[in-house]
Amino acid sequence: MPSVVSNHRAAFERFLVARTATNSIGTRHNQSVTRLRHPYPTPLSMPYLIDEQQIRAALRLAGLSYVEDLNPNLPRQSALWLTMMLAAPRNLTAIRDPETAINKHLIEPLTGRHRLIAADLAIPHGPLIDIGSGNGAPGLPLALCEPDRETTLLDSRKGSSQFLRQVVTQINTHRIRIHHQRAEQAAHADLRSRFAMAVSRAAATPTVALELTVPFLQIGGLAAVWTGELSDSQNEAVALTLQELGAEPTPIDLPADIIVATRTHQTNVRFPRSWNRIRRQPLGLRRP
Repeated sequence: MPSVVSNHRAAFERFLVARTATNSIGTRHNQSVTRLRHPYPTPLSMPYLIDEQQIRAALRLAGLSYVEDLNPNLPRQSALWLTMMLAAPRNLTAIRDPETAINKHLIEPLTGRHRLIAADLAIPHGPLIDIGSGNGAPGLPLALCEPDRETTLLDSRKGSSQFLRQVVTQINTHRIRIHHQRAEQAAHADLRSRFAMAVSRAAATPTVALELTVPFLQIGGLAAVWTGELSDSQNEAVALTLQELGAEPTPIDLPADIIVATRTHQTNVRFPRSWNRIRRQPLGLRRP
């Protein structure tokens, strides 16, 4: 029976064959291997290999083993995704340690989801979008928890979008869609007001992230933005921003590193503004 390692290697080799380029580099064994064009992963090396057992151990340590009941394929799919990420160019993640990658890109988003549930917050059913998805977190782990939910991973960078398409192909999931477009443009097109939940992590400053996130929500939709702990002035700016966007902070007891808000009214059609306007005149500033 093939081992977990051989299964991952076979899948990754198929990935490599599909995207080869003409030049070669040397391996640590002085063998010539094909280099892939940016942004595709460089050849698989053993230190980067993450297997299902590592994923299960991390889930167990975080008290998240129950997610396997939601999707028995989650450990295998997560292991393949993270292995591909670690073998990719550094613009997808600066992390190169498998344990750190598992905790940062898989456990952290799933822990955030768990916090929402533990706070008796009803996570709305319906489509989910990840704004500025980059390497796939947090949207991809959330999608793997709910494999029947329609999920869109949105990113403006061609390299990230190409990488995510390859990941979705390799993990063999059909409910995840990759959308390559700037968020401030996509939110004025077919994706506006379409989603029950919108998430974002490290895509921008808190008020900018909210301006780029809330317009994608349906009325009653939920935004969850991973920001890190905020100062008092930042919290005030967030409150003012949500008011301008037709949303309200969701009153739940969460650690201060996630902003949770519900869209309660129609968002003014001028939001989100152009990127130059967003950058020059951020929301949340008190007017004299």
